[in-house]
Amino acid sequence: MKSTDNDDYRYRLGQKVRRISNSFRRIADESTHELGLTGMQSFLLGYLDMNSAQPPCQHDIEVRFNIKHPTATGILERMAERGLVTFEQDGADRRRKRILLTDAGLDAARHTKERLDDLEARLSQGFTPEELVTLNALLDRVVENANAVGGRSRREEGE
Repeated sequence: MKSTDNDDYRYRLGQKVRRISNSFRRIADESTHELGLTGMQSFLLGYLDMNSAQPPCQHDIEVRFNIKHPTATGILERMAERGLVTFEQDGADRRRKRILLTDAGLDAARHTKERLDDLEARLSQGFTPEELVTLNALLDRVVENANAVGGRSRREEGE
């Protein structure tokens, strides 16, 4: 490998991550479009479904998905308008509202889960279980490195 080839791989990493992210988002959007959902909304529905025993508040969503407050507010408001989620005062902290799935939201969450599980299976096709473990560990390191250079998550910013 020539010196310039070795140097270029670092720049290609960012491009590849961006391409994967854009492709994944586009495919997720397409797979849930018939339900009138964006990929982000479907991911959020799945998160709410998995955490239904202890419903999260908006801040939890901001941290989990590394999104800013106005973005989370907009997504949740659109989902509430569609009757997918509702809000309930947190008994322990009256400043917070817990986000709950409605029956329609639960149906949509379960429907999109099947589609997103299929998408994950197609994206990981051809990898051995060991390779997937390694890939996830490597991607975790890329996330840690991104956080260290300024792409910090909301949790790490102390918000």
